[in-house]
Amino acid sequence: MTTSEGEVRRLLALDEARARALVEVDIDTLDRVTDEAYVHVESSGKRRTKTEFIDGLRKGIYRFERFIIDENVATIYGDTAVLTGRYHTEIRTAEGLQPTKHARHMRVYARRGEGWINVAHQATAIVAPASDNYGGELASDNEAGA
Repeated sequence: MTTSEGEVRRLLALDEARARALVEVDIDTLDRVTDEAYVHVESSGKRRTKTEFIDGLRKGIYRFERFIIDENVATIYGDTAVLTGRYHTEIRTAEGLQPTKHARHMRVYARRGEGWINVAHQATAIVAPASDNYGGELASDNEAGA
């Protein structure tokens, strides 16, 4: 395994640990893997800081019942890594369990010393997961052309 392959595996494992921490409301892990200047843009377009995002979990404003990463590809550019893929979640709010959300994501990690830290998250909802706007099947991230 090359250093690059090892770093990619390390990043993907870190991203899985992040997803697990969201479900388990593991604030210590989330605090450790999230940069102070973190920007979180959810699929609705709402922007949150690290503090706002983690406080929402801590206070129980929302809770991830499930967070499943369906597809995740990591590309490293020096001291920056971009992870793209698809996930689905089940979130509980004051209104109850929300419908399962399917989304594409882009997460950016920056190298800090010997490790990586999450600096940004952007999600885009997949409104109709069975087809694209042209009536065809959605391609996976690996099959998409443009």
